[in-house]
Amino acid sequence: MSTTDKTLLWMTLTLLGGVLVLGLGAVWLNIERMDMAYDLRKMEKRLDQKEDLAVKLTVERNNLVSPYQLKRLARQHSLGVAAPGQIRRIASTQ
Repeated sequence: MSTTDKTLLWMTLTLLGGVLVLGLGAVWLNIERMDMAYDLRKMEKRLDQKEDLAVKLTVERNNLVSPYQLKRLARQHSLGVAAPGQIRRIASTQ
């Protein structure tokens, strides 16, 4: 084998090695991209669930503090309007 043939062989092997490394790098990046997309989808789903829960809790809070509900609870516990002298105000000591 001549020196030119050896040089050509080493260049070919080097190029093939480079192509192999670049191909494996591209596959690895694609796997990482898919993992990130999966994680993003999971986080979006969790965010949607939390937003739904926040809406439900807001509706429940509005239901619990509605005047009708408060009047019903006051009657249930025998509560009424405070008579004069029952409420005392304490000045803050700041």
